[in-house]
Amino acid sequence: MYWLAVVAGLLGGLLGPLIGVGGGGIIVPILNISGSPFQAAAAASLFSIVVTAVTSIYNYRRLIDFNMLGRYAAVSLSAAVASAFLSVRYSGTWIKLAYGIYLIAVGIVLLKNVRPRRQLPWLGYLLILIGGLASSLFGIGGGTIFVPALILVTGLDAKVAVAMSMGIIFPTALASTATYAALGVLDLPLAFSTAVGSFAGSYVSSRYIMPRIGSSSVKKLFTTYVFAVGFYYLWAYLVST
Repeated sequence: MYWLAVVAGLLGGLLGPLIGVGGGGIIVPILNISGSPFQAAAAASLFSIVVTAVTSIYNYRRLIDFNMLGRYAAVSLSAAVASAFLSVRYSGTWIKLAYGIYLIAVGIVLLKNVRPRRQLPWLGYLLILIGGLASSLFGIGGGTIFVPALILVTGLDAKVAVAMSMGIIFPTALASTATYAALGVLDLPLAFSTAVGSFAGSYVSSRYIMPRIGSSSVKKLFTTYVFAVGFYYLWAYLVST
């Protein structure tokens, strides 16, 4: 079981820094399908995402606007803590349906390159809040929401948005992990195994792969990712009903 957690972490770590997500969309399904309870898989994923985010922030430090990061991270962190408490008690199959629809909608918006006619800071904060809520509910970093919010609302370049997303993910995942640990659902051996793979994957990805690809490639990769994960969650909802 633990070797599979290392593999899941490695795959999540490789993909995450390229598209600005923590990798939870890969890690959680692998752990859950292989037999871990969903909440334990989510907690282990968030633990490994902390490692991924720290590695990525160091490698992306020249791209990050830390003043903007602080404002967005505070909003996301607060939402994540509240969401972690709620997820243990009220999470249901409807969340998979809602999240799948959201991801597909994001993919369509990115494909059509829809942007507001002017920057809307309040919309950016609202989307970051939603990302923080989704982070704890699904055991993800929240990058599937943070990246499009930063690209579409604040007008950031795709590569800068990815770097900023990883910066927001770190405190969000850290707060969620601590909350899950307090609630008694964090399986430390599973979490450490996942984190080992995640560290290796994120280091290689953010240090050697990301600098060699362009912003258009990052955006295409992210769009493909949100469609794939969105349809996965729709399928998971249909199977569970």
